[in-house]
Amino acid sequence: MFSQERSKTNSGIINIFEKIIRNHPLLYYIARSFVRHTNIFEEDANGVKFLKFNKAINVIDVGASDGIASKFFNQNLNVKKIICYEPNELYVKTLRKLKMKNLIIKPYAIGNKNESKKIFFPRYTFFSKNLDLIPYTYYDKKTLITQLKLDFKFLKNLKIIEKKLYLKKISKFNLKIDLIKIDVNDNGLSVVKCLHKIIKLNKPALLIETDVDINQIDDELKKLGYDKFSYSTKNNSFSRVNKKFPLNTYFLQKKHF
Repeated sequence: MFSQERSKTNSGIINIFEKIIRNHPLLYYIARSFVRHTNIFEEDANGVKFLKFNKAINVIDVGASDGIASKFFNQNLNVKKIICYEPNELYVKTLRKLKMKNLIIKPYAIGNKNESKKIFFPRYTFFSKNLDLIPYTYYDKKTLITQLKLDFKFLKNLKIIEKKLYLKKISKFNLKIDLIKIDVNDNGLSVVKCLHKIIKLNKPALLIETDVDINQIDDELKKLGYDKFSYSTKNNSFSRVNKKFPLNTYFLQKKHF
């Protein structure tokens, strides 16, 4: 299964801070809890600011987690509505506490068909308190374990929890969708297939976290007239992806530039 060293999500001091907190699960958990109260998000997401949109836009955020991406879009783009798909109960509660009147919360996962799947995530025990590292939820246990070994130096008191997740298929939307963000740890292809009709009809810009199925996602979106791009914060510019995919891949059409 696919696993990789994580690319830098930020640069400078923030990048150094990120490396430090990823040394230990407890530091990561604390930092993640702190970040949700800030406006910090992955640097390459800044590319959305340079995309061409007409008037106010509607956004779909799949794998919305605690809302850091949705907050970023709301603060940096002219957003009408943001539809968040997030199955984790803790994150759903967090999303509901956000003071965003244009947020629509869908408390479930989506996929190409209605089905139940096993998911695996790490739980860190600290003085008898269980701290779940939900951003590390994977559909494959081996992939999760490999990724944890790559990201963290200290794995003591960390165990893998198994649960079942129900995925729901959706086929239509009442809103015109302009931007889709997908961050679902190796289930992106299923989400893209689920949203196929919406993508074909509305031709939105897509920002997808690069995972094991990125090449298959690329093949699917090519059929709909998309090309793959990375965004450079250094040059404030997009470039076509040739061989190595970035941390987050933009799938765009000519109309987005």
